[in-house]
Amino acid sequence: MSDFNFNNEEECLNVSVRSDGVDDSGSYKFVCKLEHFGHQSYGQSFGIYFSQDITIVEAPGDVEATAEGNHLHIHRKNQMNDNGLVEIWIKLSAPESPEVTGITDIACQPEEDGKELLSIGAVQQAIYARRSVRSYKPDMLPKEMIDRILTAGTYAATGMNHQSPIILAVTNKEMRDKLSAMNAKILGKDDDPFYGAPVVLVVLADKEMPTYLYDGSLVMGNMMLAAEELGIASCWVHRAKEEFESAEGKEILSSLGIEGNYEGIGHLVLGYAEGEPNAAAPRKDHYIYYVD
Repeated sequence: MSDFNFNNEEECLNVSVRSDGVDDSGSYKFVCKLEHFGHQSYGQSFGIYFSQDITIVEAPGDVEATAEGNHLHIHRKNQMNDNGLVEIWIKLSAPESPEVTGITDIACQPEEDGKELLSIGAVQQAIYARRSVRSYKPDMLPKEMIDRILTAGTYAATGMNHQSPIILAVTNKEMRDKLSAMNAKILGKDDDPFYGAPVVLVVLADKEMPTYLYDGSLVMGNMMLAAEELGIASCWVHRAKEEFESAEGKEILSSLGIEGNYEGIGHLVLGYAEGEPNAAAPRKDHYIYYVD
């Protein structure tokens, strides 16, 4: 078989796998080539999918390998330096010659001054990956996804846990377009301020609470990160305050049976991104000041 290559630009590792034939015992030998870049790594891991179920026969001493069905997971707990190159062999048994069909879950564990750094969990990954997207496909999102994003918003921290915000989940196209037209009028433009996104989540908060602005902002942040984790693009669009201070905006709230002194905090537009996300801008100097 030919080499099977995988490159994940978000990780520090290139992985390729090649078949090395059959040994005298009838085991199939595969060689995994790891090419490392970016920083030192304390450990490397990845998964390999095969065309059929496999069983592990033998692996090197510095490699932890587990097999489940046609999926093989490999973890090498050893240091690799920047621009390093390592080959790992593994022997497998299978009813017939197995073919590699995919490589997945590539990850490397960085270290600093010889010490393993803390792993980056799902929340931090979403934080680092999130971008404001300004071009969307028209396809509607599944309701289950919208519900999960909304639920994340309801778990935002609020002042004294009074939960001052409310969320309008707008999937009705007529209402979505009405809000878009209102927003565009405030902006003084004719373009769609929601960038074609099919879903608009409007966060409002009760002005009777002194922390209402911060409460609503945290709801927006929670939902943006939940959307990113689900692979859904988002963007915070302003002018909700002006919208819902207008007679038309107040009528919308009244028609929904919403009473109270609410201020619009923001619109979170959601959908499938049209095109690739932009790279993160460099963080400014002097962002953080330690007071030790």
